[in-house]
Amino acid sequence: MKLTKNFFMRIYGYEITWPGFAEQALTELEKAGCSKARDYYQRFVSEYEQEHEKAMKNVAEWYRKQNEKKGSEGVRKQQEVEQLTKKSQLLKKKLQLLKQKKTEQSQLVTMEKQDQ
Repeated sequence: MKLTKNFFMRIYGYEITWPGFAEQALTELEKAGCSKARDYYQRFVSEYEQEHEKAMKNVAEWYRKQNEKKGSEGVRKQQEVEQLTKKSQLLKKKLQLLKQKKTEQSQLVTMEKQDQ
């Protein structure tokens, strides 16, 4: 029997789905005369889990960067909202001052007309 990496990957997959499967399969392989099957399987699992861990670290790094982007975009949007609110308040105040000035000017004009 040929013990390939793909064969051990299948055993590992079944082990995830049905815990205890790997032990049964390895015991049967040892009974059939494959004395190094357990060692090969352990080596495969070790290598696979190292690769998986490395890939998950890369994914976590990418995900962290995406969250930072979203966070910085959120901060930027919040700053824009604050600036627009401040600008709106200033424009309202300016409009109020202009109305007040116009009222004062019209009162002066009225007073000047009365004086004539």
